[in-house]
Amino acid sequence: MIGDQVRLQLPADPAYGRVARITASSLALRVGLPFTQVDQLRLAIDEALVLLLRSEPADGRIQVLLTVRADGLALDLAGTPGSNAIASAADLERFTALVAPIVDVAEVGEGGHAVHLECHRAAPVP
Repeated sequence: MIGDQVRLQLPADPAYGRVARITASSLALRVGLPFTQVDQLRLAIDEALVLLLRSEPADGRIQVLLTVRADGLALDLAGTPGSNAIASAADLERFTALVAPIVDVAEVGEGGHAVHLECHRAAPVP
């Protein structure tokens, strides 16, 4: 299972955010993340999609790559390559303020056209 990947290509339409959330939460449960982390991951995905959709053309696409890691789950979300719009500083600040506290890694790249998220399983208590 480690190294397994799931790829989604979604229309740049908020209605398809549910597909990304359900896929990620199902995979997160499968790799052993607790329910509280799964809920936080769903919120982080929502915010990532809000950020990406602000700069996507109506006919654009959102790419989602979920990767199973030894310590949990990594997600890479990206907008349409070559899109000219850049996320505003306020949009980036909002994303960071909401998402950074609830996932282990939250990074934004490419002017707001790409988001990297990681949720790590807690180490077992000895």
